Amino acid sequence: MILHSRYNCRMSTAIERLDDIMDRASQALADMDYLTCEALCLEALIEARDQQCFHFYARVLMPLQESRRQRRMIAAQGEIQLGTGEPGFDAASWLSVHPAGCVVLTHPHTSEDAKTLAQQALSEKKFVEVLFADNAPDDPEWTLRSYDGHQVSCQVSAPKPDQNPAQWFLHATEQLGDAALRCADGTLTGEALIRDLEARLRAFPDHELLHQRLAEAARKAG
Repeated sequence: MILHSRYNCRMSTAIERLDDIMDRASQALADMDYLTCEALCLEALIEARDQQCFHFYARVLMPLQESRRQRRMIAAQGEIQLGTGEPGFDAASWLSVHPAGCVVLTHPHTSEDAKTLAQQALSEKKFVEVLFADNAPDDPEWTLRSYDGHQVSCQVSAPKPDQNPAQWFLHATEQLGDAALRCADGTLTGEALIRDLEARLRAFPDHELLHQRLAEAARKAG
């Protein structure tokens, strides 16, 4: 009985912490402070998973998805850089002058360069989306690859001069996220499935269906 009481006390304290985090996240979302909302939601996800509060975990994913959707839309209204093969292009310098935008790193850049740039953009609170294409910028087909979490790739047609660059970028991002879902392990259930989908979401944080699948898995586990 005493052990059960202590367990309930710990769970109550954990829920209070989660409620506090999500109150702040909700306020940030209402204030259109999307990057702060996203960071708080990610903090709450870790806490909820560690405490096995999967019903709460599922609730966190809705404001996380919305904050990321808004971040993506703001980025798409900024500077669009499709391909980085020109001599002298420096990703860090590009980031320093663009508070919002989308960039596809191509050869001679690497997936590690893409990961570093994405992390730097987040740390500097910039609305910048990053993709990595494992090819030269003048190739007719581009091979998009993940640079974090699960290794996933897909083929897309190279952007054309008459295409809307922002629309091309958003479509390419969706294609890569769809590829991540297609190769998911259908035999996993419970917490194993949650961790698998978490890794896919870490690789493709803009993919809305991944958020929804993860929330569904969490509700079933809870």
